[in-house]
Amino acid sequence: MPIYAPTLPPAPDLHQGHPPVLVLMRFDFTRLWRQKIGRFFGFAFLMLLLWKVARIYIDHLLQTNQAFKPMQDFARTILTQGADFQADLLNPASYLLWFLVALVGGGLVARDTLYRVRPLMYAHPVAPKDYLLAKLGFASLLPFVILLPFAILPWLMSLLLAGLHGPVWATAPLRLLPAMAVSSVLMGSLAIGASSMGWVLGLVLGAGTLASMIHGLTGIRAVDALNPIMLAEAWPQLFVGVEHPMVAWLPAILGTAFHIALWTYVAARRTRPSEAVI
Repeated sequence: MPIYAPTLPPAPDLHQGHPPVLVLMRFDFTRLWRQKIGRFFGFAFLMLLLWKVARIYIDHLLQTNQAFKPMQDFARTILTQGADFQADLLNPASYLLWFLVALVGGGLVARDTLYRVRPLMYAHPVAPKDYLLAKLGFASLLPFVILLPFAILPWLMSLLLAGLHGPVWATAPLRLLPAMAVSSVLMGSLAIGASSMGWVLGLVLGAGTLASMIHGLTGIRAVDALNPIMLAEAWPQLFVGVEHPMVAWLPAILGTAFHIALWTYVAARRTRPSEAVI
């Protein structure tokens, strides 16, 4: 009796559907939202955001209500409207945000390797570059999405209460959004390249300690650009024109480019198909 070849379904059209990068990023965002750790950090950042918006309202109230006129001089000292105040809108780009990025982004590749998911993902049509871009995109988009309300909502509150002359500059989003983008890419690339929360925090704190030691021994301020935390906080200061930023323009550009290039290269090496299993 002859044996016939099994009938196979028609080959799928690989040009249909969503790009693999977007599918993988959506999966990571969904997984983060379902985890309790994501809701905990969401609540913490929400409280910080409410405090920022409340400061805008208090500033407007002190400036317009005559009953609070004796307090106006005191308010001007604590609710400044200069460049420092604009850059301070993004102050969550500090240890709390770094901890979240390290906790979430540091385990993206390691978790897939541990559970042997990457060999399945590398099946056609998910290429290694798609996988790398998805992980880098998620780890970079996460801090950007968290910082976005801190740049937009206080600005909207200021416009609604005091118009173009409110405590937040009318051009603040045009200055803060590029700073957020650079800081977010820096955080995301370091998290993916370092692979785990412990390594991310160790590298961030270790680089900061090393930069402080070299600065103290040599007096060269430019070495502070080796500190990722200081770089993330310096970019908003640079874009809004703080008189004495933590790091000057040229060292900030060189330091950020060095970290992004280094950790993206490390991440690319770690996400090769030959490294997909342990």
